[in-house]
Amino acid sequence: MRSGPHGSLDAQVRERKGAAVLRALIFWGVAALATLLLPQWQRWQLLEEQARDAVMALAVLRAGPPHAQIVLVDLSEEALAALGGWPLSRNVLADLVEELLGPLGARAVGLDMVFPEPGDPLGDARLASLARHAPLVLAQALDLDVQAYPTQVGELVARPTAAAALAAHWAPVPSGGFVANHAGLRQARCVGHIAARPDGDGVLRRLAPLVRTTRGDVPMLAAALALCGREGESVGGAAALGGAADGSARVGAPGTQGARGGAPRASFWRLPYALPYERFDTVNAADVLAGRVAREHVAGRYVLVGSSALGLSDYVATPLQARTPGVLVHAQALAEWLGHGMPQPDGRGAVWSAGAVAVACVLLWWAWRRNQWWAWGGWLFLCVLWGAALVPLFTARVFALALLPPTVVGLALAGATLWQFKLVRDTKRRALETLGHYVARPVLDELFANGLERNLQPRLCEITVLVVDMQGYTRLTHDLPLQEAAALTQGFLELITQPVVEHRGTLDRYTGDGLIAFWGAPLAHARHADVALACAQALRARLAAWNRSRAAAGLAPCAMRMGVESGWALVGDWGSSVRSVYTAVGTCINTASRLQELARDLHVDLAIGPQTARLAHTPLQPLAEVQIRGLPGMTVVYTLDAAHAAKAVALENAGRSDGDFAG
Repeated sequence: MRSGPHGSLDAQVRERKGAAVLRALIFWGVAALATLLLPQWQRWQLLEEQARDAVMALAVLRAGPPHAQIVLVDLSEEALAALGGWPLSRNVLADLVEELLGPLGARAVGLDMVFPEPGDPLGDARLASLARHAPLVLAQALDLDVQAYPTQVGELVARPTAAAALAAHWAPVPSGGFVANHAGLRQARCVGHIAARPDGDGVLRRLAPLVRTTRGDVPMLAAALALCGREGESVGGAAALGGAADGSARVGAPGTQGARGGAPRASFWRLPYALPYERFDTVNAADVLAGRVAREHVAGRYVLVGSSALGLSDYVATPLQARTPGVLVHAQALAEWLGHGMPQPDGRGAVWSAGAVAVACVLLWWAWRRNQWWAWGGWLFLCVLWGAALVPLFTARVFALALLPPTVVGLALAGATLWQFKLVRDTKRRALETLGHYVARPVLDELFANGLERNLQPRLCEITVLVVDMQGYTRLTHDLPLQEAAALTQGFLELITQPVVEHRGTLDRYTGDGLIAFWGAPLAHARHADVALACAQALRARLAAWNRSRAAAGLAPCAMRMGVESGWALVGDWGSSVRSVYTAVGTCINTASRLQELARDLHVDLAIGPQTARLAHTPLQPLAEVQIRGLPGMTVVYTLDAAHAAKAVALENAGRSDGDFAG
């Protein structure tokens, strides 16, 4: 490894490269983890579903005429009252079905109700005959929750071949129990299940196209109705019914699309709920039996018979409304089948979601490396753009994830930004530590507390100034080589600086072979004079220890002179717009410097001015009354009491801290 400036530069380059790699790992790592983990979180799944419900309402719900192929026959409270109340006579139900399939010419009829117990014999016989020979679809209520003691009422109808078209695409959901029709209806040709499993928020969004029972796989009611309505073909025949938007039939061999799509990939179909409920043509069951419904109103259409009566409690919560009759859910499924073909698992939404995440991450990573605010602004723009893109996607039946792409990218940006803030904080900390070699630590603390703003305006403070200088510097260094002279100077400056730092003094500046420091600013201190004198005592002790080590090395001892004085001064940021320093300006600074020079003539190492003597609680010894240049009259000069100074040196050599001594 290279040393010197080049080695330091290499280290900085390596550090920057490492930081860049770490930033990239954080950004892309957070994005990858969020993409993998968020979809597994149940609460997140519900938020995603609710967001997709909102987009769906904007994208595909359209007002318009009633659906051209579906009619709902409602057993409302009024109809039930007119027909004798619930349970409805099987004979009346048979009359209703015969009227719909015969005179009114319905293409197929589906009953959204289960008959677990026999009713009147004649009505049951008529319904059984219709179920065997006519396009009548009966329902079976299947329990999608596996239980230790499953409910088993009635007798399941096994029609495995009825599910052939769906089995090519959908994996059957296991059933844990059932409420089926009574044994007299076991020969029904067309049977569909009316099983439901709401999401965690109680909203029914998905249907199981196939449910597996002990007697075979049963398709959902809408699928059974669509397949059963294929005129002239058995439900289990070789064709699967689809539909176009104009209502025309589309026929294809079952398994053909399944072969293209591979093995079944999903168990539940997310129902789009693409039509407002007002789009479904509804007639009253009593009006049908009374002959008040015209043939052209029903002919050639699929009919679902259900109830909106509150007493029957056949209601579920859906994305469109909180209380929805169950028959309307099956109508939505049938409308989707007839309008867009047999439902199939579609991975296009996942592809679009993954693509949106990838493209957004690439774009915002590029922007973030240049400007973090650009990246966040771009994220907001992409959120709006993605929300706008979801509407045409949903209209085209590409149901991409609504929340995942913007959330993943937002989390990645947040992770990278937080890491960048940490790096900036660490850089500032290192800069402060480096700056601490040039600026007094109290000044740095004050700057940091003020947010690193240049606001240390000069203010009037009472301070105590300490001036230190090496005695006989020229004599000591005259015959020394340059490197040894530099080492001596550096060692002495290190010696006199450390006590100032330990006593939390403000290091004003170095004066070649000495320094100027003061106490009382920028951090106020009630006993700044005592702390300055304690620092002077510590300097004496440190110099004595240093001289002993120099004597052991065969080097000449060093001496120093110190001057201390207190007074009022303007302390703050002085200089120009180009460069400034934090320093003090006042008479006490000049006086302390004169006292340091005067100490040589007084044959002492410490000369203390009268203002410090007035403020200090430390015992002092008067030296002389002298004339100080720049001051009027005579001035009494003091030094530390000899006994007190000796005790201070002894304590310093014994390892007592300067702060404790000053306290």
